[in-house]
Amino acid sequence: MSAGRRAYDMMRGYVNREWDRIKGVEFDSAERELQEALEQPTPRKLDLSGMDEAIVVDRQLTASKILGVPINAPYADVQKAFDRLKKRSDGSNFPSGSSEAAQAIEIQRRVQWAYGVLTEGMDITQKRFRSLEIN
Repeated sequence: MSAGRRAYDMMRGYVNREWDRIKGVEFDSAERELQEALEQPTPRKLDLSGMDEAIVVDRQLTASKILGVPINAPYADVQKAFDRLKKRSDGSNFPSGSSEAAQAIEIQRRVQWAYGVLTEGMDITQKRFRSLEIN
């Protein structure tokens, strides 16, 4: 087996693993939502008072699972996880039009979304200057 083929197979394995992990996050969320609906089948009064907070927490929980970091992770950890997943799921590592390339592009889209969700409340100066290296 050539070195190029071996590298391609490794990258395909990384993409498939991340794809399965992200799909698992969505499946768990859908399963939890279905279970809650089945446990409370009676019509209930719609209470929107805590809705905004619940949506924010749910978005952050989903985003943290996609990146594989805790919800309250520091910026450095979020950035590190983002960079790792972005590098592994680079669509240019696969032939254009292949199913692996399509999965890699979808993973990158979701990783980008998760990064945005987890960093939206962080200080802008921390995000701008945290990655600078001083020699």
